[in-house]
Amino acid sequence: MPTDRSQTSRHSGQTTSVKPLFSAIATHGWLIWLLVPLLLVFMFVTDIWTPIGPALPVSYIAGLLLVVALPGTREKILAAATCTILTIFNYFLSPPMPDVPSWIYIVNHGLAVLMIWTVTILGLRHRQVQEVMRENERVANERLAQLNTIYASAPVGLCFVDRDLRYVSINDALAEMNGRSPDYFLGKTVRDAMPELADTVEAHYRRVIDTGYPVIDEEVQGVIPGRLKERRYSLCSYYPVHNESGELLGVNVAVQDITRRKEAEADTLFLLDLGECIRFAANTDELLWAVAVALGEHLKVSRCGFIEVDAEHDRFTVQRDYHPHVPSLVGSYPLSALSPSVISAARSGQTTAIADVDGDERTVEYVKTYRQLGVSAFTVAPMLRDGKLVSALIVAATDRYQWSEREIGLINVVAERTWLAVEKLRLDNALRESDAALRDADRRKDEFLATLAHELRNPLSLIRNVVTLERIPGIPESDPHWGHDIIDRQVNYLTRLTDDLFDVSRITREKLVLQREPLNLAEVIGAAVESSRPLIDQRHHELTVTMSQDSVYVEADRVRLTQVFMNLLNNAAKYTPSPGHIWLNVEQAGDTVVVRVKDTGIGIAPENLPHVFDLFYQVDRSFTRSEGGLGLGLTLVHRLAGMHGGNVEVRSDGVNRGSEFIVHLPVLPYESLQERFEEDSGNGYTTGNRCRRILVADDFPQSAEILARLLRQDGNEVQVAQDGIEAVETAAQFRPDVAVLDLAMPKLNGYEAARMIREQPWGKRMLLIALSGWGHQLDRQRTKEAGFDAHLTKPAKYETLMELLAHLPEDGQLAAARSHEL
Repeated sequence: MPTDRSQTSRHSGQTTSVKPLFSAIATHGWLIWLLVPLLLVFMFVTDIWTPIGPALPVSYIAGLLLVVALPGTREKILAAATCTILTIFNYFLSPPMPDVPSWIYIVNHGLAVLMIWTVTILGLRHRQVQEVMRENERVANERLAQLNTIYASAPVGLCFVDRDLRYVSINDALAEMNGRSPDYFLGKTVRDAMPELADTVEAHYRRVIDTGYPVIDEEVQGVIPGRLKERRYSLCSYYPVHNESGELLGVNVAVQDITRRKEAEADTLFLLDLGECIRFAANTDELLWAVAVALGEHLKVSRCGFIEVDAEHDRFTVQRDYHPHVPSLVGSYPLSALSPSVISAARSGQTTAIADVDGDERTVEYVKTYRQLGVSAFTVAPMLRDGKLVSALIVAATDRYQWSEREIGLINVVAERTWLAVEKLRLDNALRESDAALRDADRRKDEFLATLAHELRNPLSLIRNVVTLERIPGIPESDPHWGHDIIDRQVNYLTRLTDDLFDVSRITREKLVLQREPLNLAEVIGAAVESSRPLIDQRHHELTVTMSQDSVYVEADRVRLTQVFMNLLNNAAKYTPSPGHIWLNVEQAGDTVVVRVKDTGIGIAPENLPHVFDLFYQVDRSFTRSEGGLGLGLTLVHRLAGMHGGNVEVRSDGVNRGSEFIVHLPVLPYESLQERFEEDSGNGYTTGNRCRRILVADDFPQSAEILARLLRQDGNEVQVAQDGIEAVETAAQFRPDVAVLDLAMPKLNGYEAARMIREQPWGKRMLLIALSGWGHQLDRQRTKEAGFDAHLTKPAKYETLMELLAHLPEDGQLAAARSHEL
């Protein structure tokens, strides 16, 4: 093999040295045509001086040189023709030799001409072959350049390895997939170039080499250069390469990177699993924990979790976090620890991705805090409610990490879907609670209606029985007033029942207005004890009141605050078996006064304590049925205490262990006591009895007639009207001092009747009193706007009306008598 190579080399050197000479001759055409006459002269000279004549050999050599040297077809033919003519001239012009036969001259010159044209034809053929070869070589070079371009710019990785599994060629795409340059692979074996994949891919190469058949679409998994936590997926096809004789030269490989497709498939499956997790989630905390674990494992990060943001107190809290190999971050932290730039972006709903807390300008000033938390890279996906930052999904790494667009997008999708699920769970829970509350309210409404019917039947039954007994003639009466007393007590009971219902309604609709004034709490407690004393004595209970000698002042509504403590005392008396003990203790604690009402009663079960102050709620209905009541007392206590700026709480050790209600009220500072309102004692009122002209208008004849009879018995002159128009006409004729008008009269209601009376000159100074079953603040405001001076709510006590009439000025000036709301 080395000898053959040296001979070929020498031959190539000789050929190379001759070619420049021919090329120089061919490029100078004048030189060739100069050689033609020189050749002619040389042939004649040689014929003269030599006996045989070397003209023919010279013409052979000269003709061959000329034909071979000339480059073009035209020049070759012209040179051959010229040489042929010279040979013919030589034949005729050369002198014959006596010893040489003439046929020898003919043969020699003919052979010369034949040789010239043979060389010319062969030269022309050789030139055609050279032109074809050059064209083929040009086409082959172009195709090879195209193949090289395609090979280098192919979107898939391509390489060729020989039978020893050594890289012969590799394109840029495949080299870049492996994080190297093409030169790194050339000449190296597969195992030397990629040791981590050698065991997998060598088996495929060997299979192709051993069988001679291709291996198509084999999936190969490896790591991404520079991102050791991420996997790279490739789809490889191996094709055998043979020469013309069928000998296997090596294996050509096509590699397609399917990492994104595999990641997309994995993300899709993850989101499907996440959807199932969300769909079956019943608890918000467990949902957030499950999502954090699933996302952390899917992304293979160091930390993952949701934080709760308290923007008002500038803090965030980590309830639970996914942390497979690092300490947990559960706890509360200042919100500013995340850096203002991150917080600002989160509040605007923008996701922040930090690859390196040391090198990012948004976090470089807070590196120490992040180091303490063990965080070097993180992504924050905020979650807003009504435009306010309330939570966020944080994914973090302990080392520097360049977050990909796919990872950031996935984190955003997970945060969005999870937040929607959290909001749905919150709304579902609220809906369930609302539904349960509505069901409970509906149940309590039914129970309330049943209780109300029961509470109304008892006094009405007593009243009916008393009336029936009084109608039976001949029945002796030991006490002629006993029936009146029974009716009076039952009417008072029904009145209190109605008042409680109205109070609850007004408080619930925020229509109740407190008449606040500085009050000595001892006076209020004394009034409540005095009101509850009959019930306490009736049940044979012992009441112990403990108060400080120092006066404690509060700013409150006297009637309503007395109602609070009276309800607590009555409640203790009703629900304490006889005989029992009730304690009322008052003590001041700083700027708050605490009033405790404790008893030895039936107590309250622990599960009932949160519902004690609910509307219509009654703990022991069997006991309540016998004691009466609608379950409104404690609701009023709770609402009224709150309206006074305080609160009430309940304590009990359990059933039959007694209970304790504790009322907290703000104490009025001493400085405020100096501004106490002073009553005007010079109002000019008289309490003496005198005859008045009174109009009573009511569409209920019995009610109007009874009130008229009562007023006549006190010496008043009374007339009755049964509708609004009749009331106005009677007032015009009768000119009363006082008009008591029902509001819901036919033909013309009380409001319009009052306005018409006020429009008359004789009605300007009249005292107008509204009498109605509606006692809400809005109703009182309407009567005041219509021109009424006072508003009495049915059933009004006659004593209340008398008290109002007693304040009627004798001089007719009603300015001070107006605005009574009873």
